Order: sequence, then structure tokens, then C-alpha cells
Amino acid sequence: MDIPQIRRLVDLLARSPIDELAIEEGGWKIRLTRQAGGATTDFVPPSDPVRHAPAQATGTTTDSPSLDPVIPSPTYGVFHLSPSPGTPAYVKVGDTVEAGQQVGLVEAMKVFNAVKATQSGRIAKILVEDGAEVEAGTPLFRLA
Repeated sequence: MDIPQIRRLVDLLARSPIDELAIEEGGWKIRLTRQAGGATTDFVPPSDPVRHAPAQATGTTTDSPSLDPVIPSPTYGVFHLSPSPGTPAYVKVGDTVEAGQQVGLVEAMKVFNAVKATQSGRIAKILVEDGAEVEAGTPLFRLA
């Protein structure tokens, strides 16, 4: 079980009418519970922590974090640049957007979630192809 899988489970719980979700996989147990006023999570790691310990990163990376702001995906699903096939995209590179303006959609289980600009700026780059599967928090647009 990895972080993207856990994020998908949290998203699933948030969008569904169920109040509790319990999963056991490969010796890992996770239980997500929605309660009035918040949510709780019980996470039980496998009994053999050495065998399941994550690998430590070594060396250096050539990717340096960008200082430009991004617009992230609000949830897990399929990213769409336009409201329907054959219609113009909400935005294109070079467009100026205002905070709160809709710039795309993420579809999950036939539910469409608006992607909105988190701040004002100019669309410098579209980081994900139309129709691609994205995780919650995936950067979709880079602003300049």
C-alpha cells in the first residue's frame, strides 16, 4: 500500500455516502472513518517492518522544484480541458486567469469536479494531457 493508494481511498470515502472503509492488503491494514466534525484514520503497518520498509533515496535528482505556482487537481480522476468533446478548452497557454476561475474538469465515477485557479496569473504551461488519469494534488497547470 502506498501514498497514492491511500489518497484514492480518502477521496473515495469523501465522495461516497459510506462512513467507514477498511482495507487489508499485503499485511497492511487501514481503516478510514468519517465522523461528525472530522475523520479518523487507523493505520497498522505490517508486522515485518524491515521487509516492508521503503527504500531510501540515494544520489541526487536533476529535477529542481519550480517556484512558479501551479493549479492542482482537486481529486483523483480523468482530467478534461474542455466541458465536452469537440468544444473549446476552458483555457490555453497564454490565457490570463483569475482566482476561482474554472480551468478544467476532473471526472471520477461519472462525477465532474471543477478545477479552479488557486490564484490569478497567466497559464504558462499545461502539465497534463487531456484525458489523462490524475491523482488528487497532481499539478495540472503552471502559472506565470
